[in-house]
Amino acid sequence: LSARGALLALSARRRPALEALAERLGSTPRILPADVADREALEAACQALTASWGEIDLVIWLAGDYREMRVESFDLAEARRLVEVNLLAVYNGLDVLLPVFERQRAGGLALVSSVAGYRGLPKALAYGPGKAGLINLAESLYLDLQPRGVGVWLIDPGFVATPLTAQNAFRMPALISAEAAAREIIAGFASGGF
Repeated sequence: LSARGALLALSARRRPALEALAERLGSTPRILPADVADREALEAACQALTASWGEIDLVIWLAGDYREMRVESFDLAEARRLVEVNLLAVYNGLDVLLPVFERQRAGGLALVSSVAGYRGLPKALAYGPGKAGLINLAESLYLDLQPRGVGVWLIDPGFVATPLTAQNAFRMPALISAEAAAREIIAGFASGGF
């Protein structure tokens, strides 16, 4: 998006990571540190952005975490944390963004889930169900928002080379780089489909 001239705002928990990404992009994106689990921080970031830019054209929600979990290593606290990050935190974003999109009667929301949400997989006892819920949520949002002029996209990547997949000790079929994944996502936006 940066290479195509888009004005970007980047948000994540860690400011140094945001600054490093901004430097790598060679552009001057707006940096808005916020934790997706903190609704008030998301609201402050959204208000700061709309105060300076007026409107939000597209939000790509790419917050997620993965930890291997099987029955023999079940950890309730970790399972709850993963579902919170991968699914429930999206509702914090919706609470902040839906009024903005309603005012604009335009804009778009892309939710990044995973192919792991389509069926049960080994080692995904907490990750998979959260991603399955995110897929269902995106489908429901599309039905409600598309008639209102707000685009909704569901992005379900397979294996993408990231720090999260680097912890996998198994062969990952069709593993692609983050750059290749970004190109595919942009092509998906351009297609205009859900």
